[in-house]
Amino acid sequence: MNAGDTITVGDGARAETRKIASLGTEAANHTTLWQPLPDGPVITIPPGSTNVPVMSTSGFVVGQKLALGYGATWPTVPGGLERYEVATVTAVGKPGTQAYLAADAPAGATNIKVTSVADISVGDRIRLDIDSVGHGIETVTVTHVGTAGQRTNLTANAAQGATDIRVRDVHGLAAGDRITIGTPVNRQTVTIAAVSAGGARGSSIEFNPALEQAHIADEEVVAAGTGLDLAAPLQFSHAANLPFSDRGTGISFEPATAFAHMSNEPVQALGTGITLDRPLSRDHAINAVVRDAAVSTAGYQGTPAPNQWFGGPELTTESPLFGRTITLAEGSLVLRDAAGLVVDSLNYGGLVDPWAAEGYQGASGLTAGGCYVTAPGSGAGFGPFGSAGGASNTSAGRFPDGAGTDSNCTDFVTAPSTTLSAAAPAGATNIKVASVDRLGAGQTIRIGAGESIETAVIAHVGTAGATTVEVAAPAGATTLHVGDTMGFHDGQTITVGSGPDSETASVAFITPWDRTITVAAPLVHRAPAGTEVSGTGITLTRPLSREHARESQVTGSLSTPGAPNHYFRVPR
Repeated sequence: MNAGDTITVGDGARAETRKIASLGTEAANHTTLWQPLPDGPVITIPPGSTNVPVMSTSGFVVGQKLALGYGATWPTVPGGLERYEVATVTAVGKPGTQAYLAADAPAGATNIKVTSVADISVGDRIRLDIDSVGHGIETVTVTHVGTAGQRTNLTANAAQGATDIRVRDVHGLAAGDRITIGTPVNRQTVTIAAVSAGGARGSSIEFNPALEQAHIADEEVVAAGTGLDLAAPLQFSHAANLPFSDRGTGISFEPATAFAHMSNEPVQALGTGITLDRPLSRDHAINAVVRDAAVSTAGYQGTPAPNQWFGGPELTTESPLFGRTITLAEGSLVLRDAAGLVVDSLNYGGLVDPWAAEGYQGASGLTAGGCYVTAPGSGAGFGPFGSAGGASNTSAGRFPDGAGTDSNCTDFVTAPSTTLSAAAPAGATNIKVASVDRLGAGQTIRIGAGESIETAVIAHVGTAGATTVEVAAPAGATTLHVGDTMGFHDGQTITVGSGPDSETASVAFITPWDRTITVAAPLVHRAPAGTEVSGTGITLTRPLSREHARESQVTGSLSTPGAPNHYFRVPR
């Protein structure tokens, strides 16, 4: 968007147009009102409060607006109404923290070893353990913040008497650190003498004294760190891996809340928004669509025009989870009958209220995650004139048209969307891609965008990934320092180099933070900086007619409003 653009606020008979006088900042993806996971309790912030604990403080700025609650017009549970209110931020504190004990903490201890010290300060009161028979939760006060523990795993068996082990990762470990190897039945603590990164069987740690017992691959290796000092001795013993939580200082605001708010309700930084050339004439509900006709790189760009526009809420959000940040798919579109009853729904992810999930939406199996329709990327441009950009250029639709089995697993298909991991010249019959998810032989794909777009048919789907060597690797090396590890995975067959010096290798493991690929056997040839490293990619039935740059978008069939959808369903 740009100042001077004409925008449409709302849809249908209530739509009105205005010009943008000035642009501010957009609303951030919401965070949630904090809950000390994993066992609760659910926190209730009473009416009259001017502070809420939150999972993340990202995006909140003093003086700007925040929103509390869902803002929906339907209850999340029968007889209950969601309460939405807006306030002004007066102070931004620390988010709530959840992590685990890195080592056993006996009763009487005044120090605990933890897996994270993020957002923990002297004076914080932290909650330990889960409620259980014989002993329970206790709250302790922090007097000193040290370092967090580091965890990794053995990549190979270690014999009794050994003075070195092979592990998956040595990030953060150094000579002199104390590490604990093994399970509770064979656990032993040793001192690191030397650390060596990389190798066909993993990184190496030398230590003393020698192992008293044998250990098998995948057993845990823990460097406990210096942890947290406490103001008083522990009342109970607490085992390693049990959780602790720190509520943090949260977000302060004014005026005080008019309604009660509970754990997991949305809390959203609203940004400074858009200033219009003149006031609006009508009221518009939260999530009403705002469209800028001058923008051709976001939203559906095809014909015929949609008969409804969807304005929000967002379909994905980021959430801190025990020291890392995960992206969550969420939300749903719901179709109601005249009585307001849910007759059909399209669920975009796992965070969906049960009342919005018409029909059975579960899925069984070790890797099954339930029945939902993968959300097209926010900010995506799709349709014949959509832009590839950095967002996904894709769509989701019912397939075949008219199907209705009350299951999001079978009724809807999301078109695949990925990008080229390496440039593809005109005449190429193989392309390297960042992902092969939802791609299959016989499928028609679209490569590029705008005037450079072309279609191709897949003959064979191989493996993903393409990058280049950043640090020259000599013949015999087993570790490749590369520009990017995205798309590669353990056990994958890759190609290193091109022409007569090219060779294939099997990936032993990937270390994303070091941008290294460790292969199972030593390289036969030298790999100078700039050498291509790639998966086997996608083979096409005919050569490309145009060249396409790295990161050009590759998509499947798009939605066709007003006509039958032409999606491709990859056989399971």
